[in-house]
Amino acid sequence: MNEPSIKRRIRFTVAYDGTGYSGWQLQPGKATVQGCLEQALEKLLGEKMRVTGAGRTDAGVHALGQAAHFDTTRPLPAEVIQRALNATLPPDIRVREAAEAPESFHARFSALRKLYRYRIARRGLPAEPFLSRDHWLYNFDLDLGLLEKCCGLIAGEHDFFTFSKQEGARKNHLCRVYQAHWEKEADELTFEITANRFLRGMVRMLVGATTAVAEGRADLEEFREALDRPGRWLKAVPAPAQGLILVEVQY
Repeated sequence: MNEPSIKRRIRFTVAYDGTGYSGWQLQPGKATVQGCLEQALEKLLGEKMRVTGAGRTDAGVHALGQAAHFDTTRPLPAEVIQRALNATLPPDIRVREAAEAPESFHARFSALRKLYRYRIARRGLPAEPFLSRDHWLYNFDLDLGLLEKCCGLIAGEHDFFTFSKQEGARKNHLCRVYQAHWEKEADELTFEITANRFLRGMVRMLVGATTAVAEGRADLEEFREALDRPGRWLKAVPAPAQGLILVEVQY
């Protein structure tokens, strides 16, 4: 008599270059990171797979530390699955680590914090052809002092409805930002932000808004009012996708 199969949960961390993908989430007829992972796992394990990520990234957005999990009844050790996946997946997707997890672990609902990074480089640099995949190439000087003043307003708990792709079905727009800061090194600017959750498009909209203030297209008071009065119109557009990286999901 065959012994019943035991379901196991595997958690793993994925890095990917999002340039060639229509985001993380499955979309019919389009290449997505989730779709590539599920296809590779089904080929490896011979089971129908559903990979659950900590969150979805939009088309063109990258990740160093996207977290995910899947369930399987196959007895292969997690480290063997990791090596086999990296031998099968396209070179712009890598599984950085994999481990057994308790059934109670959930890549999305167990997450406590996420860290995102956004990078800007001055247009016209000699390395521009190489930077264009993972930086926003910018034409203007930005006032670092104004960028940091915006970050001082972002920290704490706010309703970020104005700074998101405004989806009518979502009722809760509150997010707690633990840290947000800009740094400048040579001809590059880097924005990092850590929060308990992010609304769709929130980081790119914050980058677009803070750079609008730093360039003089919007003022600091307008930015403050957009945080204090959700839904207020703001003279800013989302920053391009390619500069954004999901760095880490913390549990």
